[in-house]
Amino acid sequence: MEIFIFPLLFTPFLLIGYFAYQSSGYKKGNIVMHLDDWYKDYNKYVKAIEIELRNRGKKVNYLGNFRFEIDGELYILHPQIVTNARVPTQRTILKPET
Repeated sequence: MEIFIFPLLFTPFLLIGYFAYQSSGYKKGNIVMHLDDWYKDYNKYVKAIEIELRNRGKKVNYLGNFRFEIDGELYILHPQIVTNARVPTQRTILKPET
């Protein structure tokens, strides 16, 4: 009986960890950035993303409507607000467009 209780107790924690990882943006193929400044103006935010990607050696072109072309592949911008040590920061996630 104890063998069956163990998986039942830890399954919710494993599911929470799995979904937290999935929503963090750190998946294969994604580009994740934490920029130095907090951008409220969308145009300045896009420019900062372009500059950061060019500094990383990427060829980047903003197509509009949250879409970027990076090294010939299409990506969609998914900004997130996360807390690091109780300080909210802006996480930039670029996911490949499928």
